[in-house]
Amino acid sequence: MPNIYIKLKNKAETVYFQSIMGTYSHFAWVRTEDPAKGIMQITPTEDQMDKTREILSYLKNEIEFEEVSKPEE
Repeated sequence: MPNIYIKLKNKAETVYFQSIMGTYSHFAWVRTEDPAKGIMQITPTEDQMDKTREILSYLKNEIEFEEVSKPEE
């Protein structure tokens, strides 16, 4: 499945972001990829990629974040 990675501007909003995205768990799963950097991994189901991106665009009105490349391991 494809992944989307975002970096939260305020790392303290990690739980808030996860709780909001948790209500959309039928579209995508969310996990914290790198807590120190505020990087979140969003894994949408393949058929819900567009809807997941739409949800993320709405969330930008509430939470500041930017899409980033996959972090190096």
